[in-house]
Amino acid sequence: MRLFATTVQGIEDIAAEEAERLTGFRAKPDVGKVFLQAPLKAVYRLNLASRTLNRVFIELCRESFETLSDLYRLAYGIDYMEFIEPDQSFAIRSERVGVHSFTSIDISRVVGQAVIDSYMAARGRRLRVDLDEPDVELYCLVRGGEFIMGVDTTGRSLHRRGYRVYEHPAALKPTIASAMLLLSGWRLDETLVDPMCGGATIPIEAAMMAWNRAVNRDRRDFNLLKLRLFDADALEEERERLRITEGGGPHPIYGLEKYPRHLEGGRRNAERAGVLETVTLRLGDATDPAFYPEDVSHIVVNPPYGVRMVPRERVRRLYPMFLRALKEAAGGATLTVITAAYRRFREAAEDVGVEIISSRRVLHGDLQTMIYLCRV
Repeated sequence: MRLFATTVQGIEDIAAEEAERLTGFRAKPDVGKVFLQAPLKAVYRLNLASRTLNRVFIELCRESFETLSDLYRLAYGIDYMEFIEPDQSFAIRSERVGVHSFTSIDISRVVGQAVIDSYMAARGRRLRVDLDEPDVELYCLVRGGEFIMGVDTTGRSLHRRGYRVYEHPAALKPTIASAMLLLSGWRLDETLVDPMCGGATIPIEAAMMAWNRAVNRDRRDFNLLKLRLFDADALEEERERLRITEGGGPHPIYGLEKYPRHLEGGRRNAERAGVLETVTLRLGDATDPAFYPEDVSHIVVNPPYGVRMVPRERVRRLYPMFLRALKEAAGGATLTVITAAYRRFREAAEDVGVEIISSRRVLHGDLQTMIYLCRV
């Protein structure tokens, strides 16, 4: 079947590669999305195991259009009986990108009516609309002259892993943390350090990679369980298949944190994630070479940007001090860093002599950031 999944803008190629590894079928990156054709069982695996995707959809329609009447016609032509039971409720979640003479509310209204009319014509039953707690969620995207429609099999975004009992005020999305780890080239036997680990998202995601653990293996509230096309027993079988491939132990994964309250929060998160014994989290100042472990090969870090927590002038001083400490403690290592203060970082890298190998723009929430891959 035709599937698509949403992801963070800027990591689509990484998400597509991961989708291919998980399913064995070719995936094509798109803006904030990944498209692929795969068997039904791929939906179970992507929801349970993907580290870089947000939501997984069954594609119902992907066509060009001109008017709202076209949207009604396209939506009316879909057979919804495969997904929606007569006694179930539904809702339309719409998104619009580009310049149009209508709003996303108009899209929901027109497509919603088409769904009701189509089902009535096929089954003689009027479907209920429930915008708050629907049984089935249908997603519509209008971007330019393209209309994409799908059935949401996920529900709550996959980036909400469930292990965050402590929320750091400038926390990194786990999907981005995983993408950075995959981009970094880190191998499991190499020493990895996050020297500003905050709530420990990067070390936790690294530890789950080291254990080959499906990041949402214990989640029980997927939308697919309300869709007649899917089977709860099949989901449990896929969950067990993923579970028996897990294995690991202590790995050279370190998190340093300057502030005790954040360190304690990071430990609580790691404990909730079941990886506290896999990682080493300790107090340490990223600008002091003495705190770094020996033989560091990879540094993956989400430093302050000067937006939420740290004044911009402190960021101006912090970046050169941090990079000089890395030069002394881990010369030759690979650094993967995300920052919204990219001009400050580039200036500091040039001053200190850290080589920027590659860069990519990534949308972190509402912030335009850059991920840099560097040689220290």
